[in-house]
Amino acid sequence: MHFKMDTDHKPLIPIFSKKNSDGLSPRLQRIKLRMMKFSYTTVHIPGKELFAADALSRNPQEVPYKREKLEAGIYAFIQMITSSLPASSRRLDVLRAAQLKD
Repeated sequence: MHFKMDTDHKPLIPIFSKKNSDGLSPRLQRIKLRMMKFSYTTVHIPGKELFAADALSRNPQEVPYKREKLEAGIYAFIQMITSSLPASSRRLDVLRAAQLKD
């Protein structure tokens, strides 16, 4: 499913439109990495026309913390990354062994 991401922050348009993440801060790289699983188009809308986003940003809601759900999400993310690595099984075993030593 493709969706349109509206933003009133114009500098985000080229950041989320181009595929290359070189030169981005680690924070923006993490955001782009999380967004890779979605198909979207980024569009600039002036802030005075984004009524819902403005209202939602002013009334943050407390979300209950669930450790199991967080751990499941982290595990799924790691599985997604490791399954897309262009590495042989032997190389992955070496990486796993090195990670266990950390």
